[in-house]
Amino acid sequence: MKTYKLLTAIAFLSLGLTACDKELKEDTELHVGVATSQDVNFDGKTVTVKKGTPVVFTLDGDPDFITFFSGESLKEYRYKDRTMMQLEDLDVCELSLGISAMAGNINNADITLYVSDKFPGLAKNNFEADRRLLDEEFNDWNILIDKNDKEEGAYPSKVWSTESDALKTENVKWVTRNLQDYLGKKVTFAICYRGVNNTSAQPKFYFLKLQMKKAFKNGIGTTTVAKDFGFTPVNMLCNENLDDQAAAVYKPNANNKEYGYVTNNIPGIWKMGDLNQIAIHSSAKDKTLKYSWLVSDPISIDASCNPDTGTSIKNISQSLSSYTYTYEEAGTYTATFVANNANYVYEGGQVVRELTINVVE
Repeated sequence: MKTYKLLTAIAFLSLGLTACDKELKEDTELHVGVATSQDVNFDGKTVTVKKGTPVVFTLDGDPDFITFFSGESLKEYRYKDRTMMQLEDLDVCELSLGISAMAGNINNADITLYVSDKFPGLAKNNFEADRRLLDEEFNDWNILIDKNDKEEGAYPSKVWSTESDALKTENVKWVTRNLQDYLGKKVTFAICYRGVNNTSAQPKFYFLKLQMKKAFKNGIGTTTVAKDFGFTPVNMLCNENLDDQAAAVYKPNANNKEYGYVTNNIPGIWKMGDLNQIAIHSSAKDKTLKYSWLVSDPISIDASCNPDTGTSIKNISQSLSSYTYTYEEAGTYTATFVANNANYVYEGGQVVRELTINVVE
């Protein structure tokens, strides 16, 4: 009798364990439908809905976890693992600025705006090394703007008699340059000023509202303005002791004539009191021709991004038979429900259900 009772108990226990094991190992199931109404139509694959109208998704299968991706920007399931943007994801990547000139002869000095992803960087504490680097050793620059762009209208073709005229919006040459080839790289920008003729005065040049803009199609972007470029002047003739530069009061260190800037008008020295209005002052007739560089720190045109994320709408402690979501902008989206069963002994597999959402005005 005791043996019979023991065998019966074992049988019941085995049945219980089998049932429990079946429950713990249940595969994931999820069926998604849509409750239709006057403003919500559903043909089994595509939902057509007026913007601002709630869409009620019906859920059958009761998985342990459900995550919802609406398909809107930053909420797309296809980008859940993306950590780097690609060129095709780019909306705009450009440098923009305004250039103008005052007084002197526009042909008596040249300015060139460069970019490079290979520039090794300035020492900033070894002027002779930096002078050689810029003047002799490094030549792997790409030209963004130079005097050959006059016909395009990207380079000043005339000078204005007063500063107020030179800075009028309609008198400034507003320029943009595409930087998409540098996506994912670090780049250095540089402006080189060279006087070429002193039979008459050289002009004063202005560089206005310089900035770099990067924006992706998902709406994420950054704008880097001039103050964040880390510009360093390199005053190539600083050891010539030129008489028309003797009054210079260098910033941020008065003794740093090699890399200093000024806040007043000193011929051939960068004026940088307002980085939205960088300038280099003209030199008078018969004065020594000036030569100077303005070099940025390396700037990353970063392509990294955060993966798109969904919204957790159910966990193992909840029951959920429907989920309501409202699209506020017209467009076509892919709504994605990701379901799975998971417990301490079994991973029930992932199920992905997608519907096309056509949102109309």
